[in-house]
Amino acid sequence: MFSITAVGIPVALAGMAFIWMFLPKWLPDRSDKQAFGNLREFTLEVTVDPNGLLVGKTVQSANLRNLERVYLVEIERHNTIVTAVSSEEVLHGGDRLVFAGDTQAISDLLRIHGIVASADNGEVSTLNKDRAERCLVEAVVSPHCTALGKNIRSAKFRDRYGAVVLAVARNGERVKGNLGNIYLEAGDTLLLEARPAFVTRQRYNKDFLLINDLDAETPRHDRAWLSWVILVGVVAAAGFGWISMLNAALIGASLMVITGCCSISQAEKSLDLTVIITIAASFALGMALQKTGVAAFLAHNMIHLSGGTPWLLLVLTYVVVSLLTETITNNAAAVLMLPIVLEATEKAGLNNEPFVFAIMMAASASFATPLGYQTNLMVYGPGGYRFSDFLKVGIPMNIFIGVVTLAVLIIGWPLVKTL
Repeated sequence: MFSITAVGIPVALAGMAFIWMFLPKWLPDRSDKQAFGNLREFTLEVTVDPNGLLVGKTVQSANLRNLERVYLVEIERHNTIVTAVSSEEVLHGGDRLVFAGDTQAISDLLRIHGIVASADNGEVSTLNKDRAERCLVEAVVSPHCTALGKNIRSAKFRDRYGAVVLAVARNGERVKGNLGNIYLEAGDTLLLEARPAFVTRQRYNKDFLLINDLDAETPRHDRAWLSWVILVGVVAAAGFGWISMLNAALIGASLMVITGCCSISQAEKSLDLTVIITIAASFALGMALQKTGVAAFLAHNMIHLSGGTPWLLLVLTYVVVSLLTETITNNAAAVLMLPIVLEATEKAGLNNEPFVFAIMMAASASFATPLGYQTNLMVYGPGGYRFSDFLKVGIPMNIFIGVVTLAVLIIGWPLVKTL
């Protein structure tokens, strides 16, 4: 454990210096451009005239389902909310209808006989009110989403997922125009109105990479200092070998809950079942590579490609893992490459320790795409960043961290086994 700390500390310090020196200059400041900052910018509200012709009609028969520029999101009725409104929902007098889309279409709505303007009276917008019947969530479209390449209307998003799209952001900016005609792309951030069960049901769905409940419990910032103490304590305990990494992690997690740094519900939500299953499957796949001889075949070709030069094989190992971790999960990349590298070092008579460290560091250095790691994706939307921003700073960061890591390993560890 001390050995990997000896690699990690200089790399971490060098990485922080690189971030401090270059990233503020290279990254644009889009903090003032919040795609979903003001709900009134892309939603509008009207009321069903109690004495109008729409009372008693369904949404479909009132011709409110297939409007060109706006989409019916919800109905506020006598202090209750009807979400993901069905076409068969019957309209009542005084219903407050919330539409999403082009706010310039308010004049089109008011031309419908039986629709009148909502009296503002200084009231908070319906969507800004806390309601148990619905929640607002942000979801990022994954490359495997079944609605990918389709427009929202033809994808039948409401029927498929039980949620209504309020707005779409792409490259940190809201996509304007008719919501129903927007074609979904991987990496799009969707602002959705859904029932509370949506978050639990879709959090582990391959269609979405990240689901953020905007009404969720907020972090307890007043206990941030205590969280830092716990983090530094468990890392130090594991780093100096006082206790195992597993015990340190369990103790740290328990202290976070006991001291009130996070609630039990927050702790439960932090468990990513998809990642756990991926790690387990990666171990099985790694063992299969070893048992079937595929690992030995790939190892032989890696040695041949490096010409038997130890430092070149180390560089090749780092580059391969770094490329893999940008396309698959970092855990899967590490587990898949481990048996191959161990086989290669055994065949070449090399010390496997620096090669294992290279795998660990390369799998963790994933900066070039927002999809490379969960934390990249978490800042992608809120920071207003674009895919090109990650490439601009991530590729130099990957190269710099790689050079520092390899230099530390080559200088600090013998690559050839000593008798």
